[in-house]
Amino acid sequence: MNCYLCDNRLDLKPSWRDLFFLDPEETICVNCREGFECCGNGCRICGAGGTEICGECSRWETTGFRGAIDSGKCLYAYNEAMKDYFHQFKFLQDVVLAEVFAGELAKAIRKTKASAVPIPMNKDKLRKRTFSQVDSMLDAGRVDYIHLLEKNSEIQGEKTKEERMATRNLFTWNGNPVPKNIVLVDDMYTTGTTLRLAAKVLKESGAERVSFIALIRA
Repeated sequence: MNCYLCDNRLDLKPSWRDLFFLDPEETICVNCREGFECCGNGCRICGAGGTEICGECSRWETTGFRGAIDSGKCLYAYNEAMKDYFHQFKFLQDVVLAEVFAGELAKAIRKTKASAVPIPMNKDKLRKRTFSQVDSMLDAGRVDYIHLLEKNSEIQGEKTKEERMATRNLFTWNGNPVPKNIVLVDDMYTTGTTLRLAAKVLKESGAERVSFIALIRA
C-alpha cells in the first residue's frame, strides 16, 4: 500500500490489534504525518493554546452568542502540510483522504460522550462537490451521527471576518429530535461564527450542552 499523500510505499508492521480491527489502517507515511502540527490546549471555550479564555471568545461572550458553545477542541493547525491536504481533499474532491484523520477525529468525538452532529453543507454546494467532507470523515471513522441542521445558501468563506460575525440566519433546525448533549463536528474553525450560529439554533431547539470538535484551526 502507498501513502495517500506522497505515494511512497508504506512500511506497515502488523500487530495483534489489527486482527480485531482495534486500530484504523494507516494511510499516510511517517514523513507526511510528521508534517502536521497538533493544536495545543488552553481556552476553555475553543481550545486555543495559551490562555484560560482567548480574546476572540471573550468578545463573543459579550454578544448574543454568550454561552452558545460550552467547550471545543481543534486537532491540527493550518500549516503548509495541512493546506496541501485540505486543498486536495476539499477542492480536488479526493474523497479517499477522509480516512487520513478519521481515527483521531473519531477518538476525540467519543471522548465527549455526546451525540455527534456534523455541520452541513448547503444543497447547491453539496451537488457541486458531490460529497460532504465532514460526513465522509465520520463515516470513515465509523462514528454514528445525526443531522439536525439545514444550511442556507450564504457562503461564509467569501465574507470578511466582520461580515461572518454579523451573520445571523445561516442555519435552521430540521425538526428531528434534539439530544441534550451534542458535539458539533466541522472541518475547520476560523472565527467560530459557523459553530456558534449552529450551536445557538440547537440550544434554542432543546440542547442543553453543545461542544465542538474541528479538524483544523485556521
